[in-house]
Amino acid sequence: MSAVQITGCSGAGKTTIAPVLARRGLAAIDTDDDPFLARFVDPAGNVVVEEPAEPDFAWLARHSWAWNPARLDELIAAAAPATLYVCGGADNELELADRFAQVFLLEIDEPTMLARIDARRDYHDWGHIGDTREYLRRKLPQIQDRLRAFGAIPIDARQPLDQVVDAILSHTLEGLHDAGQRDG
Repeated sequence: MSAVQITGCSGAGKTTIAPVLARRGLAAIDTDDDPFLARFVDPAGNVVVEEPAEPDFAWLARHSWAWNPARLDELIAAAAPATLYVCGGADNELELADRFAQVFLLEIDEPTMLARIDARRDYHDWGHIGDTREYLRRKLPQIQDRLRAFGAIPIDARQPLDQVVDAILSHTLEGLHDAGQRDG
């Protein structure tokens, strides 16, 4: 059972990369597409049943976007023996990092993030409603710093999409080769 995480801030390209990997014949998911995996939780860990239409800073500070560990395990096991590329991020992702052979950080700067959020109006309202845009702007450096400190493999996600995917796959193959060297 093997999995690779591709994470980063909103607008980094996680959702866009998942179908590209799938078209290349790899098992890949966009974590935001699975309501049993990715969901808002309150401070006690209870799943939020109804999100506000216009989340403000107070609501955002009291809630987190979290993955259900049992559901993540189910998805990884269901993909076996293939490696599952898990495209997405969550506030509790580092607590679940032991499930991944590698973690990639899609790095972008603030202008790129904001431009991509603006460009996706037709399919995703996060970054356009309530205080979410300012929340994401403030959270960008924290997310990237936390993941770098953890040891996530940085990928410059400002590059063309195929180059980003090729960089991830190149590192993944190196990682699998290195693991085989240690095991063999």
